[in-house]
Amino acid sequence: MGQSLSCYNPGRKTSRRPLKNRRQLSAACNFADLLRPGRVDLNRASEEELMTLHGVGRTLARDIVAYRTRIGGFRKVEDLALVTGMGAARMAQMKSEVFVGEPGSAPNLFSLDLLSSTRVDINRASLGQIKGLAGVTEEVAQGILFHRTTQGPFRRAEELGNVKGVDSALLPRLLLQITVGCPRLASTYPDLRSEGLGRPNAASSFHSLREVDMGLPPGWVVPMRPLSQPFSGVHNGRPVLRVASWNLREFSIEKAQNPGVREVICRTLLENGIQLLAVQEVLQEEALEKVCLELEKPSTVGVREWPGDRGTWRYVLMDAPPGQETQEVERVAFLWDCSSGLELLQAVTVETQREGVSGPHSQPLLGSFKMGALEFSLINLHLRPDSPARTGQPAEASLDLLKLEPLKPFLQDLFEKALLTLGHLGLSPDASEFAVLREQQLEPLVPADCSTELTGRGGEGEGSLQNIWASHTARDSYTGRWGVIRLGLSNPWIPDGWSWGGIVSTHCPLWVELYMK
Repeated sequence: MGQSLSCYNPGRKTSRRPLKNRRQLSAACNFADLLRPGRVDLNRASEEELMTLHGVGRTLARDIVAYRTRIGGFRKVEDLALVTGMGAARMAQMKSEVFVGEPGSAPNLFSLDLLSSTRVDINRASLGQIKGLAGVTEEVAQGILFHRTTQGPFRRAEELGNVKGVDSALLPRLLLQITVGCPRLASTYPDLRSEGLGRPNAASSFHSLREVDMGLPPGWVVPMRPLSQPFSGVHNGRPVLRVASWNLREFSIEKAQNPGVREVICRTLLENGIQLLAVQEVLQEEALEKVCLELEKPSTVGVREWPGDRGTWRYVLMDAPPGQETQEVERVAFLWDCSSGLELLQAVTVETQREGVSGPHSQPLLGSFKMGALEFSLINLHLRPDSPARTGQPAEASLDLLKLEPLKPFLQDLFEKALLTLGHLGLSPDASEFAVLREQQLEPLVPADCSTELTGRGGEGEGSLQNIWASHTARDSYTGRWGVIRLGLSNPWIPDGWSWGGIVSTHCPLWVELYMK
């Protein structure tokens, strides 16, 4: 024990860039409205004329003109939603005051649709289409795809300037060749209605797109995430605490910047009443900070419109080793809602590296917490079988090298205390490698025949690789209720290969419930 830890400080400065207000897009255009007198023509109005509109100041008027110039003219009133600073509320106020006429400086084309067809939609373009843009090398094209995949669709064309290789000389050339359209939905959504132990009213749906018209054919319905009721925090008339574990799989800043990822994580915590979460595969501290900030000052609609209290969240994780502070170093962490009365008493790293003994993949983190009269400890683990390259043994023997022996002294020291050992354990709970846990009278709370994994498309995967083991003292407080959450883990803004509607992680979050008294 003894390595330093990092904790979330809400007063600390961050580089977080909040999303703009949700946008209301439509592929339809009411041509009758365009002929009504007394409105401002968006394609011919000066900045001064635009400033006569409700809620439009000098800055917004200038942005409207700049955007109009860049795209060659508005095709429909709803295109205003793509202008920086134009939120849904302001859009609704202005809609009755404007119309779209012939562009004053646009080319003489038969249709403005022809103008857009000559440009490449950067949110839909394939690698070949991007490489076909003037001035774009294969390296830049790969960078654009990587940026779009890891951070979600582009909201403004100028965001291309954040891509490696797109410099101040190339960006203006690209702005003349591209458009920024609404990203395509996945052709099929993951089947998340398979039998499981998630909340009973869950659905494979997405609340954040409730007011977005994706331009789909008539009769098509974009699935929405319902606003479920907050968990009461009571079972059998007694207050309870829900503790969970979730392997977020390579959780980095880039991943956390995707609004769909943040919304799924936050809504999963809120909808399932989780107050303490053990997280595995955290690559960068700032990723956890973005989750805490999303819960406190939400930028996604699904989190902002949550009907209950979102709480005040904190995190703790081990610092990166010296010399690796700027690298992606895999670690484990705890997230908890301190407004619920949950208090972190102590957090220390567990030294497990011994000569000749294979330890956990990430250094375990031991946290001691208190809530009401309940005091308990958690050991957050991420275990993986060693690769044959590291052990020098054949592949069939690699699973036998998942050692828990270094944890034995800590388990013995906490024998009489309420202890949960949880995380991504890499093997089914009935595996012989967990004899060390059984010797200390710990038992798994999730059965071995219950899958805790998902396929890449969100279907039920194979294996019970995650679990929560409870000591005999912790089982005295156990309500008998547990869950493996399979529903609501995908979002239209999460990439899924060349499509959208992907999942946050192929590992399911799982929770158990403890009485606080």
